[in-house]
Amino acid sequence: MDRRAFLAVAAAVTAGCGQAGTAETSTDPNDPATDAGGTAAGAETPTDTSTPTPTATPASVAVTGLSAPSEIEIGTEGMLSVTLENTGGRAGSVAASVEARVGTGDWASTGRIVEASVPAGETVTETVTLPSNGYVEPASYRLTDADPVARTRFVPRALPMGERHELPNGVVLSVSDVRVGETYAYEGSDGETTAEPPGGDKWAVGTVRAENAGEEPARAPLVSDFAFYRGEEEYSYRHLGDNRDRYRGGEIAPGEVSEGDLPTNVPASVERSDLRGQYDEELDGGRVTVRWALGE
Repeated sequence: MDRRAFLAVAAAVTAGCGQAGTAETSTDPNDPATDAGGTAAGAETPTDTSTPTPTATPASVAVTGLSAPSEIEIGTEGMLSVTLENTGGRAGSVAASVEARVGTGDWASTGRIVEASVPAGETVTETVTLPSNGYVEPASYRLTDADPVARTRFVPRALPMGERHELPNGVVLSVSDVRVGETYAYEGSDGETTAEPPGGDKWAVGTVRAENAGEEPARAPLVSDFAFYRGEEEYSYRHLGDNRDRYRGGEIAPGEVSEGDLPTNVPASVERSDLRGQYDEELDGGRVTVRWALGE
């Protein structure tokens, strides 16, 4: 048997083989109705005409198909579809662990189990929820001791403006309140200050919020990790030295919030609906990318 084929054997069903009884006859040798062997004179010797009951072959359940979406957004769960076929003569049950190889790592258990009962000669399909992953990278899935492998890729998270995304370290991010205009007012060293955009551009300003939802101090992304995009054109943070309203990030305590403005200058032709906010950073565990669509 292939080491990666499932063999699920149902509880054995023992079918007894029937035995026909033999007619009673006298065995007295002095009885004139019997011969020396105890068989009635002139009678045919009885024969056993019973037929043994066939024994069903054991269940033989194998994984014949495994599939997952081609892409799964980071921070969200995916779905694994498992097809099982039973070529045996009895119903069989399967309980198998789901393993994953994420990025360049080794195969490891996901903590998920596929359980199914497959009738004799039939095929069934089961689904199991895959755990989320926090980084943009490829991943493969299989069942323990089975050959088929399903491959997918974790891709950047796409969210509506204002929705939250939790980073692997427990920091929850959002970008909201994006406005596009000719001037930008902020709290400066001398009070409220109004800045003009450089080079005939205009301002696109959003509010970045980072909250430590964990139980340990954690690093929130810096303002330089955020930008606005139109298609593939990037408009990064514009530094204004005395801007006390800007978002800062850095290490924050459990429950602490870092919140502030993300000012950028964009071409005069840009409309608000053209833009998306984006966080992108290479962390120790891998790359994290989150995009917030502005829409209308």
